Amino acid sequence: MKKVRAHAVFFVAAGIAVLALGGPSALGQTLDWEATQYFRYNIDDIMFNATTRQLTVTFSVSDPTVPGALWDIKNDAPFKSGARLVLDAGWDTADYTNIGARGNFNPVVGTGIAAALPISIDAIRNSTPVSAGSRSYVVTTTLPAHAYGTGTVVMEGRTVWPIEGSTSTARVPVKTQTRSFSIGSNLKLRREVVDIRKCKACHDNGVHSDQTIPRLSLHGANRNEETRACVVCHNPNQTDIAYRTSGAEESVDFKRLIHGIHGNKRRQNPLIVIGFGGSVNDFGDVLFPAEVKNCLTCHIETKNGSGTYQLPLAAGVLGSTIDTRSKPGLFVDVDPANDLKITPIAAVCSSCHDSSKAITHITSSRSGGRFGVLQSSIDNGVVRERCVDCHGAGRDKDVKKVHSVEKYELPGSD
Repeated sequence: MKKVRAHAVFFVAAGIAVLALGGPSALGQTLDWEATQYFRYNIDDIMFNATTRQLTVTFSVSDPTVPGALWDIKNDAPFKSGARLVLDAGWDTADYTNIGARGNFNPVVGTGIAAALPISIDAIRNSTPVSAGSRSYVVTTTLPAHAYGTGTVVMEGRTVWPIEGSTSTARVPVKTQTRSFSIGSNLKLRREVVDIRKCKACHDNGVHSDQTIPRLSLHGANRNEETRACVVCHNPNQTDIAYRTSGAEESVDFKRLIHGIHGNKRRQNPLIVIGFGGSVNDFGDVLFPAEVKNCLTCHIETKNGSGTYQLPLAAGVLGSTIDTRSKPGLFVDVDPANDLKITPIAAVCSSCHDSSKAITHITSSRSGGRFGVLQSSIDNGVVRERCVDCHGAGRDKDVKKVHSVEKYELPGSD
């Protein structure tokens, strides 16, 4: 108990001494990046019972500045009003779909329940200590029958920290953590496509190409600096329908969304996504500070001078949904079987190359790309993309060639 009391006093003293750094979030909240040093999320253990379908997650929040110290998330001040700590469970790592997580109902638009979200558990309210007095906690949930393959648990959220000279608190964007687990099959880790260190080379609260680029803290300082977590929600079945009351749905599939945002210089049409509370997110003014054609600015370089940007795509990559068959303003259809999709390669390429000429090429009989097809038609080969014939690795129009990809070194590397 002596360490517990000392740790609580430490929070109060440090809170008085630490200035809240960083700019305001989208919700007008101050982000205190300096205080992140006092928090680390830990997914300590994951157990899945294949018979009962029960998922049990053991977790803790530690203070890296005090060896062995764990926070009491039920009572300590950083986890009080304004804090949020959530454990998400999504599947499958081949390409996340989270089928069955929303149940067999059609939620009302505006409730924040999108078509393909993972299961989410409020870890502050719905956890219990693993034993009396413990600062390790456990939560349980039941996975639906549709959950298969390899799942991923995401530990995300924010703590709060006092602002010097004020009675208010700042949001602390604690780094998000992920850990995969088997759902009755061999564990298969998610493929690595981009390097978060490359993202942070620009997303550093600095000025690049005359624009200030904030650190990667999104959705109210809840999801922070971990792309492995982004893809669990921003999966191929996800659109902005949860908040859209009119107009065509916009895919928020990560492979399409991120290219669309960063490739804005090449887009003919602005990328506009409807977000939380009906917010209109127009990315038309975004400028990519590096050479947009050099895929290695973000992507990982693999052996023999290749990279994760090259064709063919990894096995199991799904098309991007552009129509969930929902009714904007009325209900969200959570059945992915009837989703209308863009074929996977076309979904990526057309996110930057969206001119009528480019779309004509992408959807030509030679290319095979399609807009508005069922995933089943892609899976059974009725619809087949042939982009790799010309744009595959080593081919005449290799993605590496047409994008003039050159060796990329992280800033500050030797």
